[in-house]
Amino acid sequence: MMIGRVTISPDVVREVARITTLATPGVLAMVERTGARSGGNAGGVDVVVQDEKVRVRLRVIAAADIPLYKLGQQIQSNVAGAVAEIAGMTVTSVDVSFEDVRSKA
Repeated sequence: MMIGRVTISPDVVREVARITTLATPGVLAMVERTGARSGGNAGGVDVVVQDEKVRVRLRVIAAADIPLYKLGQQIQSNVAGAVAEIAGMTVTSVDVSFEDVRSKA
């Protein structure tokens, strides 16, 4: 029995993706895109929600001693799983862009 409507803000999805990405070992920070439109980019995360499906774009700074391709795959898996579990939405893509690498020190 449906009682009413459940709405999940793109801001919630964006924050789940950001927290999950930052919790992934090897990720040092997120990069906020300069000149981003209000609401489109927050803390290095772009989210597009359409028909309960989500596309996520991430801009990441990684540790210099981590294999980036494997890290990118881990981020994709972690973010897709977290968004699906917490928001109950289908994730159609998680695109990871490494913008910089840095020493952990």
